[in-house]
Amino acid sequence: MKRLSTAAIIDLIRAQGLKLTPQRLAIVAYLQQCDHHPTADEVLEAVNGKFRMTSRATVYNTLHWLTANGWLAEIHQGGVARFDPNLEPHHHFVCRSCGRVEDVAYDAVAPQPQCTLPGRQVVESFEVTLRGLCATCAATTV
Repeated sequence: MKRLSTAAIIDLIRAQGLKLTPQRLAIVAYLQQCDHHPTADEVLEAVNGKFRMTSRATVYNTLHWLTANGWLAEIHQGGVARFDPNLEPHHHFVCRSCGRVEDVAYDAVAPQPQCTLPGRQVVESFEVTLRGLCATCAATTV
């Protein structure tokens, strides 16, 4: 899994002229160790465990800033925005029972289709969302 290092993100934050607050550092640190695709509320809850005064606006602004700068991907699953720190090309699996979102290796899915779209679109990449039951939910339904 490819992620920018915390040090690299700190350098980029400074280069953009943004304040390097303890809250921003905590958000970046949480995303670096996160093994799932958290929502903004999950990030807020985790960061508030260390910095009680972290505002929802700080979390949302930081997540959107990281996304706009290409250091985080925003994915929408079931009407919920989730944030993906994995910068490698990959697909997703969504469990229809518990809603868990898991990364799927890019080469686990057939190669990019050669298709012609109406108009002048040029397909440069594609993402696939696989849906079904995760291993945990599948084990409990048997």
